[in-house]
Amino acid sequence: MWSTSSFQTFQERFLPRSKFVSALDIGTTKICCVVGEQTERGLNLVGVGESPSDGLRRGVVVNMEKTVRGISHAVDAAQRMCGHKVEAAFVGLAGTHVLSQNSRGMIAVARSDREIGQDDVTRVIDAARAVSVPNDREIIHVVPRGYVVDGQEGVKDAVGMSGGRLEVEAHIVTGSLTAVQNVVKCVHQAGMNVEDLVVQVLASAEAVLSDNEVELGVALVDIGGGTTDIALFTEGSVVHTAVLPVGAMHVTNDIAIGLRTTLTEAEMLKVNYGHAIPACIPSEEMVELHQIGQDRVQVVPRRHIAEIIAPRAHEILEMVRIEMRRGGHDGFLPGGVVVTGGGCRLLGFTEAAQEHLDLPVRIGTPHGALGMSDQVTGPAYATAIGLLRWGLKMRHQQNGHVPVGAGVSAGVQRTFRWLKDFF
Repeated sequence: MWSTSSFQTFQERFLPRSKFVSALDIGTTKICCVVGEQTERGLNLVGVGESPSDGLRRGVVVNMEKTVRGISHAVDAAQRMCGHKVEAAFVGLAGTHVLSQNSRGMIAVARSDREIGQDDVTRVIDAARAVSVPNDREIIHVVPRGYVVDGQEGVKDAVGMSGGRLEVEAHIVTGSLTAVQNVVKCVHQAGMNVEDLVVQVLASAEAVLSDNEVELGVALVDIGGGTTDIALFTEGSVVHTAVLPVGAMHVTNDIAIGLRTTLTEAEMLKVNYGHAIPACIPSEEMVELHQIGQDRVQVVPRRHIAEIIAPRAHEILEMVRIEMRRGGHDGFLPGGVVVTGGGCRLLGFTEAAQEHLDLPVRIGTPHGALGMSDQVTGPAYATAIGLLRWGLKMRHQQNGHVPVGAGVSAGVQRTFRWLKDFF
């Protein structure tokens, strides 16, 4: 059986790292691959590729062949643009199978001089990690929220401090073992390795949240095609994460059913004429559409489309409010709510969210990227850019750069198990 050090030596000798970092956002409606590098000026994007996704449902793989094909097309497009082969990527993970819980670990400091070392921090995080997890689930992240040294709370970095007892409050994110394995299999079959799996909402936080918002307290709501991901942050760390089984595609389906039209036509109507607040649409404004089984163009009031959309938007916001209450921060977030993801582009959604949640709301778009950033400026690309930032910071964490909510990743252990089984 290999030791961890032997595995790391294997990686360094036979799997050399490129200066480029690749990210793969495998979503319900699209698959996006971005390639970037860290420069003196910041994150420089050198390749972007995108492909439609029809092999996932609510963030979970339901057709491996279609998912592999979509990943391959997106990666090929990014490779052609940057002239660099993508061999490994940081991969986003979503789906309603993603669950979270908080845990606490405690150890006695090992050194006789009572100075806390990095090995003590590792041990206390392992102690927090030792929670009861069903056999069909896997720990994806263990996020240290703060340390307690001999009863002194609020410690962000315990290394170098003196004390006899070290405690940690940690946020643990788990996922379905089957869903995780299927994502990894799809990436492998597309010809790449998984450098690490990152829960998508934590990746999005890297791209759209400011340090002040994370410190004060903020809710991030990432509205994707099949799911809506939520993360609550306060005092510089994540305290609650959840994935809701509704997203932008449900709005499209409602329009298609309500107006008896195709999904393609419904998506066009949602993007061009949809609104989350019917009262904002003049009653005399009309819209043309093609109904199923009808040769002639039909005319319907635009407000009627908004009346179809509004109940679903209200449902999503009510579920968000319930999760915020469950996380213990309903109405007590000075940083307000940041909405991102492709679904937040619906007209009137920000205003509806502000009214329903009774908090300030803004749209979060990726910031600080150079190069080809004009191709990924919208909120729909928050996860992809966040995965890149996460990867770059994880590679430099020995210098103290740690992503928002980064903890003990399961990526190395997961790859180690794969190599052990292989050999």
